[in-house]
Amino acid sequence: MSPDTPVTRSVVTVLAALAVGLLPAAAAHARPGDHAQPAAHAQAGAPERPGAPGLKIRENRFRVTAIGPGFVLKLSPRAIDVRIDEERFGDPAGGNPIERQTIDLTGRTLRPFECKNGTYTIRTGTFERTWRISQFARRPLPYTEGFATGSPGIFTPFVGVLEGTVTDAEGRTLRFLISDLVQEVLTADGFSVTAPIHGFFVDEKGRVRDRISLIGRFDSGRDGQNAVYGIEDRGTCRQIADLPFGPGSERAVVTGPLFVLPFSAPVTVPRHH
Repeated sequence: MSPDTPVTRSVVTVLAALAVGLLPAAAAHARPGDHAQPAAHAQAGAPERPGAPGLKIRENRFRVTAIGPGFVLKLSPRAIDVRIDEERFGDPAGGNPIERQTIDLTGRTLRPFECKNGTYTIRTGTFERTWRISQFARRPLPYTEGFATGSPGIFTPFVGVLEGTVTDAEGRTLRFLISDLVQEVLTADGFSVTAPIHGFFVDEKGRVRDRISLIGRFDSGRDGQNAVYGIEDRGTCRQIADLPFGPGSERAVVTGPLFVLPFSAPVTVPRHH
């Protein structure tokens, strides 16, 4: 790991080995002019995207609760808490172990979060990650070959927690609390994903300055037939970046150094959020 690499969802796993999943800072760049451009559904007239079974998200402007296979995550502007039941986490029957990793974000050069009310650069913090691979298999298109090389296993699930401090353009310090989750389910009939990122940027008076709420969903047949995918944005932090996963990973939706889906996907903004 070098100190000038941004954090992403990618977790390079070879069998049960831990790896850092960090990408070169030059590999992805934000395009602030693309911040708020709602797009249509991935397939016009297609059914709603249910995403992967086994992960439920409840949220309002000041609280998020995520209930997944063997874990409960609660996020508020004051704290982030994760409870994991190791006997039930993910898919124990698959035979793959629970993996854990903590990355120190302090001192790294990371892509800033570009939000409606400010631009925030991480100064201190940690990224704690827990995941279990349910099976080693290739995700269908539009997931790229480069992403398959970096993340060869199906995450059922991935639980990430980021917490620390950021500074804005005026040099003011804020706290950040972010959850980064992935639930992927591959069956004989299809592949589905729910990939939510939620977070708060909180000032010294405890007020929420900006809020992340990005939920990616993907549904297709086993080999990618009839793929339907998209991202819902109920927050105030969204950017566009080219990711280093080869052709097809350009113009992905990101928030700071985190991406939602590793390819370009349409964004919808619910009217009431």
